[in-house]
Amino acid sequence: MRTSLAVLVALALPRLAAADNHCELTATGDATATISVDAATTQQGKLTAATDYWMSEAQLRGALAQLAGLGGKLSKPEQARKVDDAMKRDPRFMLLSITCLADGGGVILSAARGSKYADLPFAPQTYAIAPSLEAKPGELTAMVHLVVDGKRESFAVKRPGKLVLTQFDGTGIAGSFTLEADARGAAPRHVSLTGQFHYACSGEACK
Repeated sequence: MRTSLAVLVALALPRLAAADNHCELTATGDATATISVDAATTQQGKLTAATDYWMSEAQLRGALAQLAGLGGKLSKPEQARKVDDAMKRDPRFMLLSITCLADGGGVILSAARGSKYADLPFAPQTYAIAPSLEAKPGELTAMVHLVVDGKRESFAVKRPGKLVLTQFDGTGIAGSFTLEADARGAAPRHVSLTGQFHYACSGEACK
């Protein structure tokens, strides 16, 4: 479902990233990497921030309609009812997702399952980054990928990290993060990540 949502977010938002969008991260420990991504050097969907707060009612309905239509199993009236029901939920589509990816790896930060608008308000704030299976509403989870010895490896957060949003409003989102993660494979690799990012608001509700 994560992949489908990421694709739908990319479809729902403007096709071109703002020129000043950028992110960077540094990994140290059993694997090392320095990754810097900007709009001029990345592909669509790898340098994005998405949130319901930036989307108009029409955009939200369009994204939810595409989600309801996946698989082609529902009739048009059933899809419409599903969209109407989803528009009453909290959150309706995507509370918050921050993507920073490059050939050498990167990170996707997302609101934990069960998080509501009140848990991640539209304002600067500090949040914990928690292991996926332990994350509580109001915390963030992280998907980490790094290229190690020429192979792409996935890492899982094992102890709480921190996301500091210095900006989160109708013009954009900016901040920094720190986290520690362990490789999911057989090799017992441990890494520490630090990063920062800035994304212009992308959606019809932007100022």
